[in-house]
Amino acid sequence: MQFTSRYLLLDLAKLMASFVIVAFHCGFLYDYNTFSYYIFCNGFVRIVVPFFLCISGFFIYTFFINNTFKHWVKRITILYLTWMLLYGFFWVKASLKSIITLLFGFNHLWYLAALLFGGILLYYIKNLSSKKIFIIAIALSIIGFTIQSLSFFNTISNPYFLAKIIHFTPTYRNFLFIGLPYLIIGFLIHRHQLHLKLKKNQIILLLVFGFTLLLLESLYGYYNYINRSLSIISLACLLLVPIIFIATLRFKLYLNTNSKLLSLYSIAVYLVHPIVIYFITQFTILDTITLTITTIVLSVIASYLIIQLNKTFKYLI
Repeated sequence: MQFTSRYLLLDLAKLMASFVIVAFHCGFLYDYNTFSYYIFCNGFVRIVVPFFLCISGFFIYTFFINNTFKHWVKRITILYLTWMLLYGFFWVKASLKSIITLLFGFNHLWYLAALLFGGILLYYIKNLSSKKIFIIAIALSIIGFTIQSLSFFNTISNPYFLAKIIHFTPTYRNFLFIGLPYLIIGFLIHRHQLHLKLKKNQIILLLVFGFTLLLLESLYGYYNYINRSLSIISLACLLLVPIIFIATLRFKLYLNTNSKLLSLYSIAVYLVHPIVIYFITQFTILDTITLTITTIVLSVIASYLIIQLNKTFKYLI
């Protein structure tokens, strides 16, 4: 029997996005082709976290309307602290750096920190007009991109303290310059039902245009020797990400599968895969494609165990 969920394509996209993050952390294509590796890591990958945040912004609207936002905050806080504790071996030390890591998130967990604190900020500005909220989102993205660009080109070297802040990735990769803007975009899509107003042919044209902008942005970075690890904020994604999200809501997909289960796997894979990579690389050396495939397979298996454990120990996913 075939069935569809309103969010089936969205949940499938979330799972694919998690696999893309796995590939990124495995250095996918690094030892095969420098150009392809850069375009993938500096371009395509930059869609993923904003995409997740946009989704959260869309659904957080319901928590605001139903006055259940405190429940949302509690859930994300426990989820964040749980996984920060599980990764404690890698970051907990008696130093100021550990306090900073706790605030901004270890490794990939920066997404949860951005989600939590960005969501809280959105709660306090949610009653502003859509125009004002949208301006805030664009302004914060531009400020973050500007700081990131200063870091790219080593524009500021003195005073030393200021240069140190500019070159510190969490200065621009955080809840203020990435988390809040994309939460706002998702929130506004829900508030104005934009996903129901755009026609499918308009969505396709905007997708082509958005991906073209992202490719051009990536090519600029490649030919100007911009370190891909520093390229977090993409201006092209301000257009592309909401259009991808809207597309997953508008286009229907029919599969014999549990849409909710796909969503759980996407979250679990995202959260657990660095541990999988760590253990694989401790015992063997693999080329980046083999490492990516192996990590995805083992992360899916680990995710199954996490999903089962979550039935007893809540807040694992």
